[in-house]
Amino acid sequence: MLRRGIRVLAALLAAAALTAVIPAHAQAAAGDPVPVKRQLTVLTWNICGETLVLRGRTGYCPHRADVKGKALKVAELARKYQADVIMLQEVCGYEGDIDATPRPHATPVPNLFPGANSKSHMAFLEEDLKKDLQEDPENEWTVRHAVGSRADGESYCRNSTLEGYGEIGGSIGVLLAVKGTMHDVRTIETTTGTSLERSIPALCGRLVGWPDQLCTTHLIAGNNTVQRAQTAEIKKQLGTSWTQGTLIGGDFNGDLGDPDLTDVQEELDACETNTFTHQTWAADNTTPQTWNMDHLFASKLSAGTRWTSCLADHEAMDKTKNLAGTEPDGWSDHAPVVATLRQTPVPGDMTGDGKPDLVAVDKDGKLRLYPGTGTGALAAPLTIGNSGWTGASLAHRGDWNGDGTEDLLARVGNELRVYPNQGDGTLTRWTTLHLPLPATAQVAAVGDLDLDGAPDAVVSYDDRLYRYDGIRGTSPSVAPPVKIGSEGWADQDITGLGDADHDGRPDLLTRQHDGPDVGKLWLRPGLADGTFAAPTQYGYGYTAGSRPLLSAAADADGDGVADLWATTGDGTGRLLYYQGSTDAAGNPTDGPSTEVGTGGWNTVITALG
Repeated sequence: MLRRGIRVLAALLAAAALTAVIPAHAQAAAGDPVPVKRQLTVLTWNICGETLVLRGRTGYCPHRADVKGKALKVAELARKYQADVIMLQEVCGYEGDIDATPRPHATPVPNLFPGANSKSHMAFLEEDLKKDLQEDPENEWTVRHAVGSRADGESYCRNSTLEGYGEIGGSIGVLLAVKGTMHDVRTIETTTGTSLERSIPALCGRLVGWPDQLCTTHLIAGNNTVQRAQTAEIKKQLGTSWTQGTLIGGDFNGDLGDPDLTDVQEELDACETNTFTHQTWAADNTTPQTWNMDHLFASKLSAGTRWTSCLADHEAMDKTKNLAGTEPDGWSDHAPVVATLRQTPVPGDMTGDGKPDLVAVDKDGKLRLYPGTGTGALAAPLTIGNSGWTGASLAHRGDWNGDGTEDLLARVGNELRVYPNQGDGTLTRWTTLHLPLPATAQVAAVGDLDLDGAPDAVVSYDDRLYRYDGIRGTSPSVAPPVKIGSEGWADQDITGLGDADHDGRPDLLTRQHDGPDVGKLWLRPGLADGTFAAPTQYGYGYTAGSRPLLSAAADADGDGVADLWATTGDGTGRLLYYQGSTDAAGNPTDGPSTEVGTGGWNTVITALG
């Protein structure tokens, strides 16, 4: 148990991670911080990059011969809409080395050539996107490809001696690109066990600094049973993150009203373009046939939508009649779909203004909310709890009920509770997540530590550390606790720091309040198995006497670096704001302090969160 003379920290941590996106090549450099990203713009497009059909025939693919031209059009659109994510279908790409031998195939193909991957859409796209780095080192793209196969069971992108068709390299499949660092990349085989030779996977990954898992796929046309099976397999593999933290886009080969998309529409939030995204115009038809087949879906909020815009760019689409000898006016028979999704909530923001806030308990047991100004300073407090908060451990990182606002997590008495936020920082009646807990247990809302889309909690008591995996819903709950720290936690105060090291996983900050390292702050990076790595020193001189109360501040000044608030114990009763920094090796550390509260914090405030 914690010694009674030590004041317990309140816990703060990002719902998934701080929202800065720092390129991999810049992570080890202590350069200018990256601005916080509040929204994500996604471009999804079936570029019909492989179909081997001449103009005038069914299934014609516009400008198939111009592999580089198609890739450059994708890059042009990404710049036009300032896209953060690119999702492509029917795209020729590769896995691994660009100079590697093309994927094996069942029968000899005379058109395969050395260095084929370098003439794929993926290779040309990567090359062109690198130009953005010359203007801004933060414009580094990570590009990945997952291979599928055609109805003949082959994967290589076909070449032909037919007029207008030259070399095309790589394998057919889907592509996912993000501006920033991608991690936890995986391929989901969606057609395993079907009788079809054709296979199209889903490709998923996470963008460092963004809470939702990103996936792209292509459902196979003409067979609703297979389409439903594909969707079911994606849902199965994504698990709870399907409804709690997924953004999926691609060619679903069906309008929103089609039966094969019923489950997707009921369970996810569709970004509707309200127009067609696919067209065929055969030579013997007087008018084209149009469908709305290309979609973007996101996990739902309990109320409202996170989508702020959704459109189909018909300028990039071939809308002409399919006649031999004529030129198409676009690059594909599909239109690119572009949508913007807002991140909700901003880590640490209780009031809904996008700026992290501070929560505190005063000497009378009232709960106060101090709105952040976006500079590390705080505005005048609001009372959001009238009584009963004495001795509580507080944290506010995570949307526990899925309504798009950050909720308050607290240990009050012997109960772990979540208090839903009404959007302005005021609270509604709590839901008990777990009991009993010791009355001195410390709580840290660790954000989405297991990357399933729902916020999680870390609690320390009895010299041990436990993880409580969140289950988000209108009535939130947690899974049974998992022990992730066996001993030594009675001498540690815990608080959440967000994704301080920018690896895509939330981290933990602890303060040593006893022993030879008393007063040192330790950074414990989050790991893929839901635990924390061995600690590295983050700061020193933070004894309980000199800095009685600490609270991580998320990114309080919007510079993309984790920050800290602390009270003074020298009798002045001030509140200090520590701007996060990095050392010479690029590792997170505490930074310079600024006084943001003058007097009273040592006698009036008993807990921070």
